[in-house]
Amino acid sequence: MPDAMPAETGRWFLADGIGDIPARLRLEGAFLPRPLPSMVRLLPQTYRILAEAEQVLGRLDEAAARLPNRAGLVRLAQLREVHGSGELGGVFGALRELLLADLPGAAGKPEVDLGLRRYLRANDEAVSWVRAGGAINLALLSQLGSILDGTAGSLGHIEGDDVIEVNWRTTPGWLGGPDPRDAYLIAVPPGAELQTSGMQWSAWVDSGCEAPLLARVALGHYQLSVLSPVPHADHLSRLYVTLALIREGALADPLLPVSEWLSRHRDEYRDRILAMVHKGDLDGFLVFFATGIADLCRNQLRFIERAERISEEHLGRIGRRMDGIVRVTRDLAATPLTTNLQIAQRCGITVQQAAILTKQLQRLDVVRSVNGRNHPRVFTVPDVLDLFELSYPTPPDGDEDVFGR
Repeated sequence: MPDAMPAETGRWFLADGIGDIPARLRLEGAFLPRPLPSMVRLLPQTYRILAEAEQVLGRLDEAAARLPNRAGLVRLAQLREVHGSGELGGVFGALRELLLADLPGAAGKPEVDLGLRRYLRANDEAVSWVRAGGAINLALLSQLGSILDGTAGSLGHIEGDDVIEVNWRTTPGWLGGPDPRDAYLIAVPPGAELQTSGMQWSAWVDSGCEAPLLARVALGHYQLSVLSPVPHADHLSRLYVTLALIREGALADPLLPVSEWLSRHRDEYRDRILAMVHKGDLDGFLVFFATGIADLCRNQLRFIERAERISEEHLGRIGRRMDGIVRVTRDLAATPLTTNLQIAQRCGITVQQAAILTKQLQRLDVVRSVNGRNHPRVFTVPDVLDLFELSYPTPPDGDEDVFGR
């Protein structure tokens, strides 16, 4: 173990025979983080930043309730999350293609990478599990890993969090992406140390920690990432952030595309992880994490505000405001692409009624057909699609030129 490594952050093991891992990392060794603490002491400014981020988180959950189509906003966030996680994992696909592939009743769907489809399936299953009161532990993550592998299509029965119920990682693990040549940290080798530390992580998540909400979530994410106890831990450690926020009651729905933000800030994320490993810089990591959550919340808040303005502008085009067309128009506020089947499902009307209303909305230029007269019809809501595709992050309100106003 290199003398420069402070022992209090964890332990180091030999890392022999790991393929294309950079030689300097093999010399450094494989890292096992120490167990997570039951309480933390932070700098005053760190507590302030954590508290401010938590306040913005609460504002987002309240603001999302204003949108008639909260489910649409949630789905957009999930698709962006999957897209970002795919980028970090080397699985790429166009975001618009993901939108099209997710539409019910759409013909000629694009061929979206199977890995992205599995990401979305695993995310849906995990959110449903946690909403129903299910525990977040390694048994859950193991089953989600089976969905990501394609060996399962949904969560099965989860007996408990016993060591024998976990599908432990049996191959070398590293942080830095799918290519070992891009690794920046080697995880502890498979074996007893990994399993003991993994069970400690599960116990910590269940028992909690005397620390602010976002500090607890960040610590759980860090430990899961660095341990990589189960296959697909990279994706699952990011999904853990969303699941923990829902379980803690901070969010009712998965509204934050955490992976998208981390994909844009991957270099600083790497540096913050390594600063935790080599220097124990907990405050630096927590400030980075809380800043990211706050940025995502503000971005989503701007999206909601602009979607509300778009909806009011669309409603202003309607002369006689019949209940059906008003309900559908409001539902489209967070819907870049849609079909008559999706409109019918969300608004509680028949497909035939939806088709009549979308014909009226086409005349008002609220929606446009993207596949001509082909059936089933796919419609775009141009104003919302423009807003959605510009939301990386959403430009500030003063940037009028972006919207052509």
